[in-house]
This record gives sequence, structure tokens and C-alpha cells, in this order.
Amino acid sequence: MKRFRYGFGIRSKLVLLSGLLLTIPWLGYEYVSEMEKFLRQGQEKTLAGTARAVATALHDRPKLFDVADATVGHSDVYVRSLPASIQLDGRLDDWNEHGDFARSYGEGDLLENSAVHTPASLSFSHNVGRLGKYLYAMFLVNDNHIVLRSTKSPRVDRGDHLRVAIATRDSGFTRYAVTLAEGGAIAAYQLASGLDTTQVVRVETRLRGVWRPTEQGYNLEIRVPISMIGTRVGFAVADVDNDGTHEIEAVIGTSGTDTIEELARVFIPSSEIELILKGLMRTTSRIWVVDARHRVLAQAGSLKGQDRTDRIAIAPPTGLMHVLQRAEEQVLRPVYARVLRQPTDDFRDELSEASQLAGREIAGALSGSLTTRWRLTSDNRAVILSAAHPIWIDDQVMGAVVVEETTNAILTVKNLALERLFTIILAVFLIGALTLFIFAARISSRIRRLRDEAERAIDAQGRFRGVMARSRASDEIGDLSRSFSSIMDKLHQYTGYLESMATRLSHELRTPIAVVRSSLDNLKLQPLPDEARVYMERAQDGLARLTSILTSMSEATRLEQILQNSERERFDLCKVVAGCVEGYKAAYTPRAIELRLPGQTVWLNGAPDLIAQLLDKLIENAIDFSRANSVIVVEIGLDAADAYLRVINQGPPLPKEMQERLFESMVSIRPHKGSSEPHLGLGLYIVRLIAGFHGGQAYAQNHHDPAGVAVTVKLPIIEVEEKSHNWTAHTQVS
Repeated sequence: MKRFRYGFGIRSKLVLLSGLLLTIPWLGYEYVSEMEKFLRQGQEKTLAGTARAVATALHDRPKLFDVADATVGHSDVYVRSLPASIQLDGRLDDWNEHGDFARSYGEGDLLENSAVHTPASLSFSHNVGRLGKYLYAMFLVNDNHIVLRSTKSPRVDRGDHLRVAIATRDSGFTRYAVTLAEGGAIAAYQLASGLDTTQVVRVETRLRGVWRPTEQGYNLEIRVPISMIGTRVGFAVADVDNDGTHEIEAVIGTSGTDTIEELARVFIPSSEIELILKGLMRTTSRIWVVDARHRVLAQAGSLKGQDRTDRIAIAPPTGLMHVLQRAEEQVLRPVYARVLRQPTDDFRDELSEASQLAGREIAGALSGSLTTRWRLTSDNRAVILSAAHPIWIDDQVMGAVVVEETTNAILTVKNLALERLFTIILAVFLIGALTLFIFAARISSRIRRLRDEAERAIDAQGRFRGVMARSRASDEIGDLSRSFSSIMDKLHQYTGYLESMATRLSHELRTPIAVVRSSLDNLKLQPLPDEARVYMERAQDGLARLTSILTSMSEATRLEQILQNSERERFDLCKVVAGCVEGYKAAYTPRAIELRLPGQTVWLNGAPDLIAQLLDKLIENAIDFSRANSVIVVEIGLDAADAYLRVINQGPPLPKEMQERLFESMVSIRPHKGSSEPHLGLGLYIVRLIAGFHGGQAYAQNHHDPAGVAVTVKLPIIEVEEKSHNWTAHTQVS
């Protein structure tokens, strides 16, 4: 039977050795990583040069920087540049498109209050922006009751209104009241100077706007010329809820509006600096200009939507390279896209609309040195490089230029290099692995063929079936095959000599035994003293034992020769067994033998005489090992493909270590009790030979109910027929 062996074979060793080639992609990756470092250093130097160039264009231009008012307040108003125009229609959708930069004002920003305040009664959100020559402002007001000023009222504060206070460029102070009218129109009035006056000086036509009612209150949008705005501004929303008295119940503002000192500082980025930046801007960078207070004076460019080449344009390949490229695009590139970190513009840019900048590079630039910094975005999807250079006015740092870029271009080049590297390595590995596998498979197949030939040369009983073929190969495996074949030939000759020894001894000893027997017979006829006759009888007993041993030794040899020449026939196993058991009645009286047969005819293909000889050996063995007055059971069992001839005796159990060796030649477990009959352990060996001739097998097991031993012979059947009448299930011989 073929045995499967598991171990560390030649193919496994070759695979392990080829694993050393994995150092090649590691070295390639290290090379690409070093290339990335050089590219980053080059990008850092380029960005620093851009920041130096922009800062040089801004040196010694004091009019571009506001050197006064160095402190920064929480209520300062930063006016962002709007990328597109705002429609004055009371709808705030166009403001949302430019980003959510509105600030909320509520109970903590109350300027006046004459009643119980709730967020529903008055609160608002506010945002400002600049486009061209105008400043735009929006107010989203929560007001549970809107009261409009009557057109007949001489006072402008007899309804919900907006207060606007401005510190003009010439250090003047001007206040305005923007009232709500029917149909969404507004009216703007300049008020007279004084803290408590609401006297109208004139109608202000330069201040325009529209309001629109909402479920929570109303929206208000206004537009003011930049020329009207100085360094400070304040907005306040006044709420009137009583339709009878029209008295103001609450006022909430971005700052106080009564005096110039209460106003919040307004910061409008320099349009002149923005024009300078547009002329120096790189399409792959974002440039900031900040003053000494970290306020953004101007900003140009964007980190998103940068131009970069994802794939290097090369001439289309032909032939095999074209096939490899198509395989790379269809199979490998999706894998690379999942494994490698891909450059993306879809990252969170929290500084895109910042009014103030902070960071290590800006602090370094404001201290007078060029500083760079690498940082990750908050969502870890992009790496941004910043370079900051100081702006000098005389010997004082008045601001800094900050130039930013992502590393998407470097990441694209790195990914492309890694993809090409690993594609080539993968192709080389596949070809090399296939070659090594074929080579290892060839070697292992030759070794397995040599193993199979060696196993086929000897059967399970250790007999030679044939000689091994000699390999003609000139390598080590061929030399091993020829050595094995030579060893097998020598073992075959020696085994044949041992197998024929029993026959030769039997033949050679029969003539001396016959001479001794005739001499003893003649001596027996002579008158002998009684003492001499005792020795003669002992010599006759020893001669009989020697004759029995020679007969047993030659029986197995004769049986093997008979098996080689026996003709097969179709016979009924039940009939043969039943006939044999009937013969055992007289032979082993008074021992009891119980026969159990199925109710079918069991047809086998073989020799019925050999089956009878097999059963003789089983009965002899059962008689020898059974207890006195116990019953010996002979039964036949069936399954789908085999018949089971079983002989059960009650007696001592088999030792566990002998159950597998019991059917080998010259193996016996009979205790020596001075019996006159010699036992060479050939009985069950003959049983195994006959079972093997019929394509079956024999085995012994301990039986527990009753205690004893069951010897079973498994025989393949060719047909089972139902009988017209049942055989007797139990035959007892007593």
C-alpha cells in the first residue's frame, strides 16, 4: 500500500531559498524611499525660494502694512474676499457657497434690555465680505415678532432696525439706522451726532440692502462702499415687539455703537498685495501674506486642484510589453490603488479661509529667519509643506510670506516608480518561480518514482515482486537508482535462498529420516532388554516429531506454489462452510460448535478447497485456545460488498502487541506444556495466504461477550441470492 510522507521536501527547500530573492523588492523600495527624500528636499528648497522671491517684492513698502494698533481683540471684524458677487435678495444661499464663517450673537452680546430676553425673542448670525469696491454684510435674525416702522412716524427707532456705526478714514464717527419697510425694501438714514439722539440728518443712498421674512424672524443683506469704512465698525440689531408703544425692548450688537471707542476694529485685506501675489503666484502653490499680528493681509492660489501628471506619457509599447502593460492596468493597478496611498485633493483644508495664521514656521519668520514645516492635514489624507520668509521694512520685521504646497506631485512620482518596480519584479519572480517549480517538480517526481519502484519491488509480506529498473540518467538521482537496483538484486537472491531452504532441508532430511526409521523398525523386531526398549521408544517419538516439523515446513511452501497455479471457480461460501462444520462433528467430539449462516446464497470467486483448508486452521486454533466445554461459534456476516467468515472461541484474550503480528510466519503464542505436537506458528500464516489469494484479509480481535477471541476473514463477494427456504440458523454439535 502506498504511504504518503510529509516533510520538508526539495520543492519546499527551493521555495525557501527563492524567498531570499524577496530582498530585491525591499532594496527597490528603499531606493524609491531615498528618491522621495531627495524630491522632498528639492521641493523644500524650491518653496523656500518662492517665499524669498515674494517677500523681496514686498520689502520696504510700509504703506502695505498697518503698523498701528498692535493688539488683537476678540470682536475684531475680518473682511474676507468673496470669489463671486452677492445678490441682494434676502436669500442667504450665495453666502453658504462661500463657506460657513458667520458668527453668532445672543444674550452675551446684549447692549440694551428692558424685558425678559430669550434666544427666540432676539439673536442673530452675522458675516461680512468684500468684492471689488463694496463691503457686503448679512444678518440672519431670530425675532419672534417683527414690527415695522410706520412711514408716518418721525422717529427711525419705532420699529425693528439695524444700527451701523463707522469710524471714518479721517477719524470721524458716523452712525446710521437701517429700517425695514414693506415689500422687503430698506431705508438707511444718517443720524446726528450724540449718544441718545435719533435725529435724522439725511437719507443715506449709498447704503443699500434687502430684507426677507422667515419662519424664525428675517434675513437682512446690505452693501456699503469700501470708501465709507475706516478702521472701526459696529453693527447692532434693535428689537421692537409692542405694536402699540413701539418701544425698543432689546439690542444685541457685534460691539457697542454709541462711541468710537466701543467699535470693533475692521480688517480688510490689502487689494494691492493681492495684485502683487497674482503676478508671482504659482499654480501649484498657495501664498499668504501676514502681518506682525498674524493677520492675513492677502491670500492667493489653492492647494486643491493642482496640476500634476499622474502618468508619464511614453510611446505605446508593442508585442509582449503591450500585453504586460494591459495586464498591469487591468489587474495590478487596482491592487496598487488599494495598497499604495494615492494623492488626493479631497482633504480637509482648515486654513483655506483663515483670517489669522499661526505655526512654527510663521513664528520663525516673524523672528527674522526663513523657516519650513511639514504637517499632516487633520484628516491625515495629505501632507502640506510650508515655507515662511520674513518681510523687512528698514530693520524691522513687519510680516511674513507663507508659501504652501502639498506633496501630491512627489507622491504621484513615488507611486509610479513603485508600480513600475514591483511590476517588473513580479514578472521576474513569476518567471523564476515557474522555472524553479518545474525544476523542483522534475526532481521530486524522479525521487517519487524511485520510491514507488522500491515499494513495488517488495509486497506487504516482504516478498519480492520484481526487480527495479535501472535509470540511465547521469546525475546523482540516476546513480542512486542504479545503487538501489543492485541492492534489490542481491536481496532478491538471498531471500530466494532463504525461501527455498525449507524445501531443501525437507528433501535432504527425508532420506536420513527414512534410514533411521527403517533401522528402528528392524531393531524393534530384535529381542531387547527392557531398559534398551525405553530408549528405542524415545527415539521413535523424536523421529515422529521431526517428521511432523518437516511436514509443517513444507506445507506453507507447497501452499504458495498451489496458490500460484490454482484455478478459480464460482462457489457458494455458505455451502462450503456448512459441509466443513458437519465434518468437525465427529473430529472434535464432544466439543460444541455453533454455526450461524445468513438466509442467502453467498457466491465467491476462488477455490473452495482452499477455503476449507482456511477453516480447518481456524478451527484447530480455536480448539487449542478455547476453554473446556465452551462453545465455538462459526458465523458468516454480510455487507454490501464483502462476506465475513468469523470463528469465535471462549478463552484467554490476545495480547495487544500480538494482534498485528499473529498472522506472520513462525509466530505462535502457545505456552509450552510438553505437548507431543510441535507448533511452528504457520497455521494463521496459511490463513492469511489463502485470504490474500481470494482478495481478502484476515485479522483477530478480542471478543467481550463472551470473553474470548474472534478471528475474522474478510472476503469479497460477487453475488448474493435469496434462498427459497432459510438455512438452519444454529447447528449445535454436542
